[in-house]
Amino acid sequence: MTVQDPQLFTDAFRAALTDAEFAALLKERDFSLQFVLTGDAGTAFLLDSDGVHDGAPRPASLRLEVRPEALHLVLLGRLGVTRAIVDRGLVAKGPVSGVRQLADLLPPLGRAYAQLAPAPSGA
Repeated sequence: MTVQDPQLFTDAFRAALTDAEFAALLKERDFSLQFVLTGDAGTAFLLDSDGVHDGAPRPASLRLEVRPEALHLVLLGRLGVTRAIVDRGLVAKGPVSGVRQLADLLPPLGRAYAQLAPAPSGA
């Protein structure tokens, strides 16, 4: 799987939901994230405490329009959210408080993603 494959992200996010603390955090905050992968990937999915859902079955707390390469780097901790926004690799739509909540949500997502992500070239 490459970072262009949306299945990589959905598999990682499903794996993150097996972390009881992460799932509880989403549920307690009644928080959901809609990821819209831009470019050739051209897909969307919603992450909430009930799972990962195709498309946008309901409005999300925060909508992230993101290039797959940028999401890959953000999840691995190699690119900060602010820098991704400035570089236009990520567009966040929703309240500022929702963007702030990413600080709590990205570490478990990143850990799950790192287990599945392809190794960097030349490694």
